[in-house]
Amino acid sequence: MTDRAGPTEAQVAALDGAVAELLDQGATAGWAATQTEHFRTLVHSKQLRCWLLFTWADGSIEIEEDNPPYALVPELLAGTFTDEDRSANYQVLWVADDRRDDAWRRYGIHESPGHYIGLAAKQRKPR
Repeated sequence: MTDRAGPTEAQVAALDGAVAELLDQGATAGWAATQTEHFRTLVHSKQLRCWLLFTWADGSIEIEEDNPPYALVPELLAGTFTDEDRSANYQVLWVADDRRDDAWRRYGIHESPGHYIGLAAKQRKPR
């Protein structure tokens, strides 16, 4: 994968149901669960979107939608994630296949993205 080309559809599709641990200076800061789905664009081409549910160690959540040309997915695949809102750079460790089901039960996307958008909106934002 080159930075200019971005991830392939196969690389994005492989993230469906994956969970990554986010480390800040070696300490677990949160988890990112990914779910992929196809959608049609305004010109009716079929593309793959990725929903990313971030569950932070403090109990807060955020959900992001990443569509081609993808902004977050390449970072996560490269093993890093920069969160400007939290002023942090995280190391990304993908949960191994033998622990994936357990991690998905705990941190996965079990409701519609809109459900998580509503939950995130109700959270108190730090000032």
